[in-house]
Amino acid sequence: MSNDALKDIQQALNIIRTATEKEEYTTKVKAVELITQSLLSHLQALEPVSLVKNLAKPKVKTPPPMPIPKSLNTPSSANNPNAVVPNQPNSQQNTANDKEQLNY
Repeated sequence: MSNDALKDIQQALNIIRTATEKEEYTTKVKAVELITQSLLSHLQALEPVSLVKNLAKPKVKTPPPMPIPKSLNTPSSANNPNAVVPNQPNSQQNTANDKEQLNY
């Protein structure tokens, strides 16, 4: 579009503005509706839908989830809530059965 065409469009818009300045509100609204309809028909002629499709975000490849590292200090049964924990001997039971006397 040349600069002359843009100047002609600007002059036409100025004429519309001055013609509707002294008019009633309903006339101003109808003038805006006409301008809007004109803009919509121009936009449809430009086929903005195809332009939007080309500007879509490129697909970003998401990295796979990171594996959960196993701690070297943690026993494997601590990670499994269903694991059977071995019974540890109760020190009170052992001392009750001992017949040896402890000298302190």
